[in-house]
Parts: sequence; structure tokens; C-alpha cells
Amino acid sequence: MKKQILSLLDALRGANELSVFTEQFSACCAWVKLNKINKLNEEHSVKEQLQKVMDDCVSVQYHAESWSLSDDALLQLVTSLQQLVRAKAISYQDLSVAITSLLEESGKRYGQLTIPDELTHLGVSLLGDKVESVYCPFTAGYEFAHKLPLGSLAEGETPLRLDEFYAKVQNVLLERNFRVNCNDPIFTPTLIGDGGLKQFQSSIAMPPLGQKYPKSDIHDIWGRFPEKSLMADVYQLRHMLAHVSDIVVGFVTNGFLYRSAAGEKLFKQDVLEKNWLKAVISLPSNLLSSTSIPLSIVVFDKQKTNDSVLFIDTSSEHFIDKSSRVRNKLTNIDQILSIYNSLDNSGFSKLCSITDIEAMDYNLSPSRYVLTNEDMALQKFLEQYPTVKLSELVEIVRPQAVKHDADADAEYIEHNLTSLNTIGQLEGAGKLIKVATKDIAKVEKQKIQEGDVLVSCRGAVGRIALIDDNIEDNVIASQAFAILRLKPYVDNVSSVALYQYLISKFGQQQLSGLVTGTTAQMLSAKDLSNIEIPVFSAEKLAELESVRLNVLDAHQKIIELQKDIEEINLSWIAQKA
Repeated sequence: MKKQILSLLDALRGANELSVFTEQFSACCAWVKLNKINKLNEEHSVKEQLQKVMDDCVSVQYHAESWSLSDDALLQLVTSLQQLVRAKAISYQDLSVAITSLLEESGKRYGQLTIPDELTHLGVSLLGDKVESVYCPFTAGYEFAHKLPLGSLAEGETPLRLDEFYAKVQNVLLERNFRVNCNDPIFTPTLIGDGGLKQFQSSIAMPPLGQKYPKSDIHDIWGRFPEKSLMADVYQLRHMLAHVSDIVVGFVTNGFLYRSAAGEKLFKQDVLEKNWLKAVISLPSNLLSSTSIPLSIVVFDKQKTNDSVLFIDTSSEHFIDKSSRVRNKLTNIDQILSIYNSLDNSGFSKLCSITDIEAMDYNLSPSRYVLTNEDMALQKFLEQYPTVKLSELVEIVRPQAVKHDADADAEYIEHNLTSLNTIGQLEGAGKLIKVATKDIAKVEKQKIQEGDVLVSCRGAVGRIALIDDNIEDNVIASQAFAILRLKPYVDNVSSVALYQYLISKFGQQQLSGLVTGTTAQMLSAKDLSNIEIPVFSAEKLAELESVRLNVLDAHQKIIELQKDIEEINLSWIAQKA
């Protein structure tokens, strides 16, 4: 933001609420531009003229009398802006940037979405030359529309009245003609053409993130939604696809990429069968000021001729500018575009077939397909041994919640993550749970046995336990774990070997690569069952048994040394006879 504008804002903002002050400042900026081109007269007060800007020129109903700035302060603000513009100290582009900066600051406080320039630049660039007519719906659609070539026809729909207001103010300042209607495009679309929804060449949007639509609330007459889904991503993307003949660029949460709920999986299957999905680009975390939800981009092309999907992983630090303390900033955008346009494999991308995606159960996370240096090291290690899927070696038991019944007689001890010591043993008393007779059969199925390997699948995913021979008969695992129990006929892998591999850097890498979830990390039983486990020779199995014995011996020595330390610390205290 230009220092002259910043100084003016600091002088006049005072204790005014930021969101309200931003509206007033934006109206003043529009007034200055419109007054310069003689669209306003001088017969009214400042507040009346600002009201005219919004009601007549910007077409947004808002009552200026509710503003917190006095008429004198508004006059000072408008006059100062006029003088700065006439002196060419600032431009209308600078005023546009200042409004965006205020909105970004407001977004940090109130969660209002603003889209960083680097994301709008990347998104619009992904449209290529398909920009003759572009549909920019949902929140802050104008931020994409105003980055399009001047000759593009851009229209949008937004359910937010303030979003419509800022779109039209920015139209004034940037001399754009982004046409936006205030309505919810999912429930009440208004851009209607011959025979259905109005058609555009392309569409780009960052729909509301993490939103849910109750199924009963959607009554669609346009045939947009063949799938039913709890999360809104499917509806939002379907709506955009219904409006275009060519390209859709949609920003989605990472959760959408890996979720396999019925509606989302059916959507992914359908767009792959139609050969519409062109690329998926994972982005670095913390790019938005209003939320920490990680984002990715999905690109659809209804005219696509090749039958492959390009996965690009830009989530690494290579694509992060650390100069901002507030958030991460996407960088090396030209490199991303070069990778996207090459449609080929690279250190950050992988071109995959539909069969590859089907094998991953339609998980669209680029990290599942693009190999990092660590992934290649893992692959090289596994190539040294025969491998089998974990499900071929073990039975996977997923414990369920056990209800405590204070009046019951059957007692069990439940262990959770806090029971694990540094060498994967269960320590401590655990949690006493009394179980009613009707629940005993269920609880018995999730008892821990000697030789079981426990894998944490919730929260601190990847912590491992190995159950030794002194386990009591009534011990169960909490829901945080999956119990891996060797199948009776397996003789080429031992419990110790499985434990030692899973705690190794390669085993941990495999587990961490399967983690899903943003606020609460999860590892699904299905993903866990598909992990490739190396099968070792008898000599290597014996070596791993020896390793475990050495660990147990070293751990015992540590315990003894800790006791010695405690005794030494107390030795100075004199004992009276």
C-alpha cells in the first residue's frame, strides 16, 4: 500500500470498526473516480453523494447514515484522496490495492475471504487462451475477473451483498465491467440462456471452503447435480461445469481430493470417465489470511483429447516465499505454469492414467503420485526385498468405543497413546472400564494379545507399539489404534520384524504419506492394509530379533541409570540414627 494512503488511513481510521471503515473508504475511492469523470454533481453533502455512488452508480443498497465517520471526516478523506490523485502521487490502481489490503486485514479478524494476487494470477493463467467469456461465481469472484484480459466478458453470482459492493467499486476504479448478481448460484442461479444455464467458455472460482449443503435444501431444475454429497465441493464444481463449454479452474480443500464418500467418489468417477479432469495442483499450506485450510486446484477441460491426468505437487518449501510473517506466499508461479503446460513428468509432477487413479481408489492428492526424493529413497529400499501388502500378512482389528458401566462386573484395562513408552511398550495402569454383559462379546474381539503390533491411526498417526509376553488377559486398545495381528500361516514376517520396519524412517514415511484430514489427522484401515511390507530372509529376521533384544537391554540400563541418578540426588541428605 502506498505510504500516502497508509498515512491517511492511520489518521482517520481511529477506533472505527475495520469492516465498516473499509466500506466507507471504498465508497470514497469510487466517489473520487466518478467525480473526476463528472458523473456526480456538487449539490449534495459528501454523505449524500457517497450514498448516490452506491445506490445509483454502484447499484448497491446501503444506508450511509449508519456510517461511523462524521461528515467532516468523510470530507477530509475525499478531499485528501482527490489531491493525491491530482498530484499523481497515487493512482486509482493504488486505491484498488489499498481496498484489497484493508479487506485482507479484515479477513484475518472476521474470516472474510480475500484471494492473494499470486493465486488469482495462477488461476487465470491456467485458463490459457479460453478467456473470451468467463464465469466467476461465489465469493470474491471479482478478484479473478479483474485479472482477465480487458476484452473478456466476465459475469458472476455471489450470495454476499458486500461482495457485490466491492466488485462494483473495483469495477469503477479499474474501469472494468464485471457483471455480478447478488444471489446464491447453487440454490437460485440467475444467469439463464437459451435452453438452460447461460454458457461461458470457461469458469474460475474459489467457492466457500469447507461448506456443507443439506440435501433437502437443494431443489434443482437444471439437471446439475447427479450426485448427492454432504460437502459442498461436488455441488460447486458441478455448477461451474454446467455453465461452461471448455475449462473450469476450481480451488478446493485438500479434503475433497482424498475423501471417498459416495457422492464425491461418484463425481470423480464420472469426470474421469468423461475425460474432463486435466490436472490437480496441490498448493502450500497457509496461503490465505482468513483461514489455514490447505488448498488445491482442480482443472477440468471438456475438450481434452489425451486420456491422462497431470498431478503437480507444489506443497514443498520450493514454492513458498517466507518473506511474510503472516502467511505463506506462493512463489515460482512461472515454473508451475511451465510444468502444467508441458503435460509431462518432472520432479514436481506425474502424468497418470485413469487406471492409476482407480488403483488409488480415486484419491486425487498429488502426493500419492508425485515422488519426492524421500519417496524415491523408499522405493529403492523396497526394491531390495520381495514385498506384500500388509493385509496379506495380518488381520487388522479396529477397536470401537467401549461404554463404561459402573454397575457391571466385567473389568477391562484400556490403553491409549499416553501408555506408550519410548521403545513401544505399554506402561502404566491404563484406564479401568467396566463392561455390561451385552457388550462383552464386542470387547473380547478387541483384546490385545502377545505379538500384536499397535498402530496409532488418529491424532499422532504413526506411533507404534509391540505387545510382549507379559500382557494381561483383560487389556484392550483404545480407538486411537489399529491392532495388527499376524495371520496363523505367516512365517516369513515376525511381529518384531513388522514393528522394526514400521518404526523405521521408511515405515514412518509410508504411514505419514497416507494421513488424511486437516484439523484431525486420520489413517484409514483401507490405506493401512495396502502398505507394502518388505519380506526379509531368515537371517534378516534373526538380526531384527537381536536388534529388539539389544533395545530392551539398553532400555533396562537407562532405567537403572535413572534410579542411580535419583539416589545420587538424594545422597546428600543426612540420615539421623
